[in-house]
Amino acid sequence: MFIIQDEPFTTGDWIEWDGNSGVVREVQLRVTKLDTFDNQLVTVPNSDLANAALVNNEANDTRRISVGFGIGYDDDIEQARRAIIDEGKLTEGVLADPVPTAPVTELGDSAVVLQGRIWIDTNQSSYGAVRARFVEAVKQRFDTEGLDMPYPNTELTGDITVTDSSTIETSAGD
Repeated sequence: MFIIQDEPFTTGDWIEWDGNSGVVREVQLRVTKLDTFDNQLVTVPNSDLANAALVNNEANDTRRISVGFGIGYDDDIEQARRAIIDEGKLTEGVLADPVPTAPVTELGDSAVVLQGRIWIDTNQSSYGAVRARFVEAVKQRFDTEGLDMPYPNTELTGDITVTDSSTIETSAGD
């Protein structure tokens, strides 16, 4: 009854709850039917939705898309920031206001992470489609400008000694 009375979502809304997500197909008295992004029909008891923290991704007219882009520690942060912001402005479906931004949000083990932030009109643009275009454009721009997008790596050091065919002894290096 709470779902029907409070209307936290309507048909067509993309919602998330308890690690699940889907697009509302139909709201009935006892259950809500949703389509997943893999085109599966999920039927959820309304009591589960009423008792869960629920995110309605369609509730507001605008929505921010945030994507982390890692660059090498030797790369130029300002060059990467300009590339991300420029590509954000050029990506179809991105709003001009608020303007795209790209603050440094993390100093990771292998990369300096800049968070590319763009805004879309949820009534006119698809979150997934705009995000995919943005990520691809930034990747291509980084490639063109020679900006490294490192991946996590681990370096092992030390000596390995084989004493017989079944035993391997190691000693860690300093």
